[in-house]
Amino acid sequence: MRIDLNLFTVFDAIYTEGNLTRAANVLNLTQPAVSHALARLRDNFDDPLFVRQGNKMQPTAIAKNVIMDIREALCQLHVALQQAKQFDPSTAKNTYSLSLHDSLEASYIPYLMNQMDKEAPQSNLNCPRIRRSDLENKLASGDIDMAIDILLPVNDSICHTQIRKDQLVVVAAKKHAALNKCLDLETYLEQKHVLVSSRSSGPGLEDFELGRLGLQRRVGLRCQHFFTACRVVEGSNMLLTMPETSAKIFSEQLDITTYPVPVELPVIDVHLYWHLNSDKDPANRWLRNKILMA
Repeated sequence: MRIDLNLFTVFDAIYTEGNLTRAANVLNLTQPAVSHALARLRDNFDDPLFVRQGNKMQPTAIAKNVIMDIREALCQLHVALQQAKQFDPSTAKNTYSLSLHDSLEASYIPYLMNQMDKEAPQSNLNCPRIRRSDLENKLASGDIDMAIDILLPVNDSICHTQIRKDQLVVVAAKKHAALNKCLDLETYLEQKHVLVSSRSSGPGLEDFELGRLGLQRRVGLRCQHFFTACRVVEGSNMLLTMPETSAKIFSEQLDITTYPVPVELPVIDVHLYWHLNSDKDPANRWLRNKILMA
């Protein structure tokens, strides 16, 4: 059976938008053209594929089963077309999507934007935050091109390489009332702490290690961004435990200093992730090389 590959692009657009009109707008087609393509898809799959519920087209079980395969196939076709062209970053008009944790943004984004201004002035960078549980699907679907995060368990379709080893340090105001030249465990536990986390509850890495020792600290503030946390620490007697590389960057702008964590914590392995389908894509490879040189 021969199937028009353009139908898969329509399938993906309907699945993503959940609406025929919006899918038509994304594809620059008329709604009748999208409806006709959907009818052909239904004949080929012998399934409705999408069922209207209110204003939304909901995918059937078969549509849900094949969407990832279709997206991977479309991605491979895109890569093949890209490879057929000679990639020139100076004239390329790409929009790269790089997901990375808040603690890593200050380390990588200024450098990458500087490199893009010099070598790829017509390209753009988008840095969305995704849940770690979605990383594999987002890379497979092409929603993101790359991700930078801690070492995570991923399947064989996800390529990754270590780009940094980091360690946690304690950040405090330079004029902290209870600290001088050192920070011992007793003092660490006596102070109120800031915990940076995208989750609404649950312990941080340092809390797990303290718990193994039968110890507990008091978290007085839970927030989502390290720069905000550093600003709070700068004007208070609270402490913050965070990656050393980012702490050094923030200490150049704020009246804060760092101390070693008074308990032994594991080293943080930072990895760059991309999908196997993009491994030979010259545009993807160009940005990966820039990140590896950061």
